Amino acid sequence: MSWKDSFRKNEFLISIIAIVVGVFLLLVGLFGTFLSDHSLGIFTSINDLIGDWTWWFLVLGILLIFIFTIMIIIRIKRLREFDELYETESKSKFRKNIVRVEELAIKLGPEYEEKVIEKEEDLNLKR
Repeated sequence: MSWKDSFRKNEFLISIIAIVVGVFLLLVGLFGTFLSDHSLGIFTSINDLIGDWTWWFLVLGILLIFIFTIMIIIRIKRLREFDELYETESKSKFRKNIVRVEELAIKLGPEYEEKVIEKEEDLNLKR
């Protein structure tokens, strides 16, 4: 399994972890810059260690949250579209949408590609 397949398979989990890290970096940056008077103990210690890098932590936290939230939204939209197209019982509808179903399966990961192959076999579709 290539790293791309591993990423596609675990994209949702990776995105959640990146958002959690982004929130932590955002909090470190906020308590190091704007809220330094109200900083909690752990953030004071961290800010003493990182010094003038608090602005970079703030910016990096915002970027991580923004980028990986968009990735989650895109994945959810793809999953919904895939499920809608995949769940059809009509052979003609599935055949009509097969190109889009295969594109979505490639973007969603190997297990979805296998689902498409199984569905094609169930409906006796030839490639």
